[in-house]
Amino acid sequence: MKEKYSGKRVNKAGEKFLTNAIFDEPDDFNSAMDILSYWRFQHETPLETAISLLEEESKKHDKAAIFAKRLKRYPSIVVKLRRFPKMKLKNMQDIGGCRAIVSSKKKLYQIIRELRKRDEFRNNENALRFKDYIKSPKVDGYRGYHLVGTFKDQNRNNKLIELQLRTTIQHDWATALEIVDLFTGQALKSNKGEENWREFFRLVSQHFSLMEEIHLFAQKSQDEQFIQYQKKLISNNKYFHTGAKIFSYEANLKVMKNLEAFAHSLMVADEHVSEQQVSGYVLLKVDTQNTNVSSTIFSDSQNDEAEKMYLEFEKEASGASDIVVALVSTTALGGIKEAYPNYFADSTEFIKYLTYILMAQKYRKPSFMQRILRNSGL
Repeated sequence: MKEKYSGKRVNKAGEKFLTNAIFDEPDDFNSAMDILSYWRFQHETPLETAISLLEEESKKHDKAAIFAKRLKRYPSIVVKLRRFPKMKLKNMQDIGGCRAIVSSKKKLYQIIRELRKRDEFRNNENALRFKDYIKSPKVDGYRGYHLVGTFKDQNRNNKLIELQLRTTIQHDWATALEIVDLFTGQALKSNKGEENWREFFRLVSQHFSLMEEIHLFAQKSQDEQFIQYQKKLISNNKYFHTGAKIFSYEANLKVMKNLEAFAHSLMVADEHVSEQQVSGYVLLKVDTQNTNVSSTIFSDSQNDEAEKMYLEFEKEASGASDIVVALVSTTALGGIKEAYPNYFADSTEFIKYLTYILMAQKYRKPSFMQRILRNSGL
């Protein structure tokens, strides 16, 4: 079936957002936003197909995996179009995105091996469309595995959907970075922002990767996690130096103090929404100036209503750096907050692992650390 808007019109709408001039023309802005919103929601059916596939394959290897899906936020679309001016809106690969968060790197790669066998993730030249940011992290330290697949929409037209797989530790790191972006107005996620913050997160990612190499790390007690991490430090001397840098950055930036303050400041208008399972979408509005989170729940049959309200909220929030609007969905037992802790300023797990790094700096002499480890019996 023919699309409401041609690919040419979709791309022209995307091009209008390449400069701020569009904000001076309300009619142009509203028209371009309408087309962008229409194109975005054409990814809903293929997104549902993609997340079903991701769940099916992931649960074979990790029954405790957490799944989430989202339609890309308008500001994120604009930022990406401006970062890559030659990119066309019609060809953007992650307008629809879903994610699996799994307990270990081993399980992650088991799932990846199965997904890589499927034709959906191959282009016309039969090449796999993937990015392994675990083996080759991004410059900012981001780690995760991305696959781009082709799935049919409700009109039997092809749409590109991005699947992300992360371990829990990788997700904790990404969450903390997004929280800092949200509350400080930086763009660390786009490799912008203050150099000290960028270097801090890059180095922390390296140490989190070291923890991730520990067998069954997520299943161990906190004492065992810390001791096993210390063992890794002893056999990887270069991490002593970077650990000292992290210690210094944390002290100067007051990272833990700031993250805890962000979490305590944010008031959730409807607390049970963050904790309950929701089968449809939840529209979140995070206001960092007034420090509150509001939400609207939509059932599976209310996608049209979700689209209209999402568009309305985004138009209202355009140009406001202290307001974030997001349309998200998850089947996680812990609810939206478990899958999207960044929108609730929840960096609990990140702080726990960061504490291990900071504590290790108090026992920097290898001889002293070895004595502790011998006495621990581990």
